[in-house]
Amino acid sequence: RELLSGTVLCCAALFAQAGSAGAAVEAGREPWAEDMANSVRFVVGNDQWQPGRRYKSSADWLALNCNPSGCSLEPARLTVKTESWQGHYDDKPTRGQKLDLRKLKPGPGSVIAWFQLDARHPWLKPGPVTTYASRAGRTRRPASEGTLEVAIDLPDGKSATLVPLFGRKDQVFQLQLREPKRRQILGQLAHCSREVANDFLLWAGDLDGDGRPDYLISFIDDAGQALLYLGGAADQGEYEIAGIAGAYDSPPYGGECD
Repeated sequence: RELLSGTVLCCAALFAQAGSAGAAVEAGREPWAEDMANSVRFVVGNDQWQPGRRYKSSADWLALNCNPSGCSLEPARLTVKTESWQGHYDDKPTRGQKLDLRKLKPGPGSVIAWFQLDARHPWLKPGPVTTYASRAGRTRRPASEGTLEVAIDLPDGKSATLVPLFGRKDQVFQLQLREPKRRQILGQLAHCSREVANDFLLWAGDLDGDGRPDYLISFIDDAGQALLYLGGAADQGEYEIAGIAGAYDSPPYGGECD
């Protein structure tokens, strides 16, 4: 097979050379995703620096706040501070913004992501969110030989599985989403480090309330994106399980992927 289970061959990736992925598309880095029509705007992490002047201080944000028993969307505020940052390959600093996000009412739980309210997405509103799995709880391994696969129990009694696959030809890991009778490649893992862990799943559930599973996946590895996949955004083809509905570009910290 061209792609082998990354959970079986995880050690092979530790010896893969960074240049071997030169011909591969940097998955999880879709420059159009943030600006596509009707995209969901969100941020992963806090106190993040972003280039440009795309953000404004406002109280129209929601924190996806989770604990092991479930998640909810809670009102939050974004405070923006002008700040420059200079990478070690840059001749001069890049002007940008520092993003400080806070829940309006402090409380227990772990914030997985921050979503901006948008009239185009009326389902983004305070309240409980149907959740199947999140980083705030323990993930489940499927009944397989793998160690890095993540299983997600769906409400219909079936399971979805996230599987890192190792490509012999290009020496990179791709993340595959599997449901019964359907499989979909989501993007490339470990683009910088070449080391794969099972921390790619941030959250899974039904964010927009349409009854179809949605997924928040992190491809951030010193560089990269976090991508929101909505079941309702999938192409009407036979195999796509979920389509990209939003993206967050990570700040260029951590050595700029070198």
